[in-house]
Amino acid sequence: MSVGRAVTLAVFLPFLFAALCAWLGTRLERRTGYVAALAFVPALLLALPLSGMPGASPALEVTRWVPTLGLALAFRGDGFSLLFAVLIGVIGTLASLYAVAYLSERERFGRFYAYLLLFGGSMLGLVLSDNLVVLFGFWEMTSVTSFLLIGLWHTRSAARDGAVKAFLVSALGGLALLAAVALLGIAGGSTTLSGLDVEALRASPLFTPALLLTLLAAFTKSAQLPFHLWLPTAMEAPTPVSAFLHSATMVKAGVVLVAKFGLLFGSSPLWGGIIVPVGLATLVWGAWIALRQTDLKALLAYSTVSQLGLLMSLYGLADAEGRFTATAHLLNHAAFKAALFFVVGIIDHETGTREVPRLGGLRKAMPLTFAAALLASLSMAGVPPLGGFISKELFYEAMLHRGPVFIAVAVLGSALTFAYSFRLLRVFWGPPRHPPGAEPHEAPPGLLVPAGLLALTALAFGLLPGSAEALTRTAQNALNFATHRGHLKLWHGVTPALLATLLTWGLGAVLIGQAAQVGVLGRRLTPRVNANTVYYALTEGVNVLSSRLIARTQGLALPDQLRIMLGAAALIAGYAVWRAPQVFHPVGTPPLALLPVAALLVAGAVGVLLARSRLTAVVVTGLTGFGSAAAFLALRAPDLALTQLLVEAVTVILFLLVFRSLPRSRDLPRTRWRYALDLLLAASAGLGATLLVLAGVRFLAPPISPYYLANSYRLGGGRNVVNVLLVDFRGFDTLGEITVVGMVALAVLGLVRLGKKGRAPGGGAPTPVPATPGEKEEA
Repeated sequence: MSVGRAVTLAVFLPFLFAALCAWLGTRLERRTGYVAALAFVPALLLALPLSGMPGASPALEVTRWVPTLGLALAFRGDGFSLLFAVLIGVIGTLASLYAVAYLSERERFGRFYAYLLLFGGSMLGLVLSDNLVVLFGFWEMTSVTSFLLIGLWHTRSAARDGAVKAFLVSALGGLALLAAVALLGIAGGSTTLSGLDVEALRASPLFTPALLLTLLAAFTKSAQLPFHLWLPTAMEAPTPVSAFLHSATMVKAGVVLVAKFGLLFGSSPLWGGIIVPVGLATLVWGAWIALRQTDLKALLAYSTVSQLGLLMSLYGLADAEGRFTATAHLLNHAAFKAALFFVVGIIDHETGTREVPRLGGLRKAMPLTFAAALLASLSMAGVPPLGGFISKELFYEAMLHRGPVFIAVAVLGSALTFAYSFRLLRVFWGPPRHPPGAEPHEAPPGLLVPAGLLALTALAFGLLPGSAEALTRTAQNALNFATHRGHLKLWHGVTPALLATLLTWGLGAVLIGQAAQVGVLGRRLTPRVNANTVYYALTEGVNVLSSRLIARTQGLALPDQLRIMLGAAALIAGYAVWRAPQVFHPVGTPPLALLPVAALLVAGAVGVLLARSRLTAVVVTGLTGFGSAAAFLALRAPDLALTQLLVEAVTVILFLLVFRSLPRSRDLPRTRWRYALDLLLAASAGLGATLLVLAGVRFLAPPISPYYLANSYRLGGGRNVVNVLLVDFRGFDTLGEITVVGMVALAVLGLVRLGKKGRAPGGGAPTPVPATPGEKEEA
């Protein structure tokens, strides 16, 4: 199998397995996780072509989708994309296996693993896609599937709030990315990332808007200030989901966007001028908030915000050194952060709590868990000989080249990181302390092995830096840092970066020793207005505004609602005609038979206005419908005429069925100014609609009707062109319409039968029906 086909298989196999796991969930229950892990095997096997990078050329697999529009499913296996795909495969496999031991017996396993695999496939499609439109599609799919995963335990209000918050913030970024993709396609002359004309893009006036929209999309997805608010509340998801989404996949989608699109926008000073300050500010703010957390998972959530700021600032440098360092730290962060999430899941699973004040002395009861936590925490703190120390040294080197302000902010953020890393380890020291009734003990192998493997990986990156450097170098051609001569090693000698590291450890030790005073300072410095308060104020304001708008419009009488609709139609039509003033195009000579039909239509409309009774109004209304059928006949469209006759007959029958419920004419009095207003609205809407139709007579492209007239019999075997269109050329469209009609029929049938449920045989009072557990929860 070629590398291109292997890449395509790696993307789509998780989607196929998602359907399989949804079906097997009730049969295999928790063992469904073993099947789900198999879905990531193709992604893991991409490590084989990855080992040949960077010398090998990128693999490209193109599957034509809509050739006339230039749309194709194009997947590109360059070094960086393959590296990230393997990373997703590793964390996805470990999360699936970890969930087998972590989830309770009451979990809906089919739904859980289906959502997990849908997200995994969406993320793989995002990092491997070369087509900009398809990339946007997978970007949106990650938002939808992450919403489902975060809100998995939907009976918890916090989980619902976290899911909605994550979706709304991601949706804002999705709209920005959609606009950016459109601008890139216009300015760059291609819908593929590798096919963009970079010089034409940089010379285009659309360059700056596309750059700003791309940054907005990246900042929302990767939780940069002020869009970081969604990530901590997303921790309400189960721990395997948190480890998968927030250590190596979803939160790094924005990082991937900045890394790849930096090759397009990196030449602009605006690119680094925005990303680097925002990233460093996020690094410090996230670390400061993490230091104040008492919930272990919340601490890791804010630490993820901080680490994402570090990655963003490095990729935002848009030079060889920054990209090399960022890619190295990206690997380290994935290893130690996923390991720590798994460790926190073990602590919660075995003790029933994640609160730091309620835990202590777990080191003796859980020695293996402690070993994994120690390795991962020291790597996050940047202590040798862990991998995090090496990438932190390179981070300092990159910031030293930018000036004293940059290195000062980097040291402050890293000192806070050092402090909260050791705060996390506090639960393993001191006298034994745990909730009443809980007896902490070592976790089963199903929970320990994933955490232990990732912790050992963080150690291997430090002891064997050559292996991490080999992985990092695979991305050099894709991210254009082949000229960078830096190396990953523990000892670079006594350098300014080492001195900055010693200063970091000293400041971190002071923060640890003065933890009580730091807590008091944090409470004093807590602002009353923050991202969360602004978010809730905005959502509340939107809810209040929409409620008032609905009350003012949907609560009106039907005539008033019709006046609003006609007025809006007149304005829209008038604006369209104003933008396209070439209205009067030749439309041909209408047949003489249309003249009496037109008179019939006008008579019907005027008759409704002059009618003094409801019955007369209903009958006269039918003239307009039957007149439309006659117009279709005059224009030689008997099938449309028949359809119109049926619709009109049904409409008249419905009017007669509800005749008694219709309001009397005297119940809806109109003053003279109301008559004048209604006449003006009707004339404006009718004239505007007519002019709009006439303005649309001139085709934007050659008409397609001659093709169907010439080929309906030869290709479809029928002389009735309309029937051939519906059955052959638009068969799936017709099937969809039939499906919709069938769904409506079933819904109407259910509503009709609803009134008969629980009724006593003798016509007495209805028999009470006990509520199901699910209905009780909803109530």
